[in-house]
Amino acid sequence: MVAMAGDRSAMSSDEPAGVVFPAAADGRRSTSALGRAVVADALRRVDPAGAGDAERDANWRTGYLVHCRRLVEAGLASKDAALSIARDGLRSAHQRMRVLTEGGEEAGLDALLSAPARQPVSTVTIAGTGAAETELSLPYRGDWLRGSALLRQLDAWAERGIIEPSCAEAAGAVAAHPEWLRLPGRTVAVLGAGAEVGPLPVLLSWGARVIAVDLPAPPVWERVLETARRGAGTLLVPVAGGPVRQQEQQAADGAAVARQAGLDLASDVPAAADWLAAADGPLVLGNYVYADGGANVRVCAAVDALTIRLQAMRDDLALAFLATPTDVFAVPDDAVAQSARAWAGRSAAAKLAGPPMRAL
Repeated sequence: MVAMAGDRSAMSSDEPAGVVFPAAADGRRSTSALGRAVVADALRRVDPAGAGDAERDANWRTGYLVHCRRLVEAGLASKDAALSIARDGLRSAHQRMRVLTEGGEEAGLDALLSAPARQPVSTVTIAGTGAAETELSLPYRGDWLRGSALLRQLDAWAERGIIEPSCAEAAGAVAAHPEWLRLPGRTVAVLGAGAEVGPLPVLLSWGARVIAVDLPAPPVWERVLETARRGAGTLLVPVAGGPVRQQEQQAADGAAVARQAGLDLASDVPAAADWLAAADGPLVLGNYVYADGGANVRVCAAVDALTIRLQAMRDDLALAFLATPTDVFAVPDDAVAQSARAWAGRSAAAKLAGPPMRAL
């Protein structure tokens, strides 16, 4: 989310190389200044008054939510309006974010589309030792739903408005075709492999072939590697700077691999792109990265650059994303009506937890 609430300040000589925020006239790298500018650019064509309000907001830290809501409202006017906001906002973010070299020189984000890798990346392969799941199952209230029990629960959730009918239909289709679970013939790259809400454990339990990408952080990789060993799939791990010796790959605790594994996407998109470009395909690029504060914008911009570069290098690339609780969606009238009915039937105490959806 580019509409950052906080603010980060001045440049320093020890800034890490990679994707950074643009510097203002006073030399400060301000997340708030970027947020104002990108939201204003996104609104300018569709809602000029809203763009002006965003640019003039002197307290972006607390005021940005109003402008984010305005982005949604302005996009409801038409499909063209929604696409204009998305395209112009994304273009603005890409044009404004910068790349800082190790020598302190700056370039635009598009420099990452052709820049050479700073280091080679080799691959360590971890084969799971578990048995693959043979049917779709969902954890629910201390148990696992599968088969007819799963289908009945999906129908009940859809009837009560807890999930959309299309969600129930999609889950039901997968349940009817368990052979899909392994994603045969495909490789899934999980960016943010250590994310607690990411799909890595599930994919490996299904027997899928997965590429893991996360920061060079041994505790994270120890957990990821252990998940891979317990699973039924195949995990491909990036090791930057040179190959890992065979005996270290086979070490029982995997400590050597965990110490060397990982890629920092914010600092070396070209290395990640070249490594992923060589993966067996078709390739699914799954974006599950997250960081706190301004670091999240930096890594998201880096993933955008990585995606664009890979799209130019491969014609078999599919994209996957994980929605977050901060995402705001426009929904059909019947979804709003269902939410209002469900809220009306709740107890007084439950109603205090939050209001229903409402029409604009």
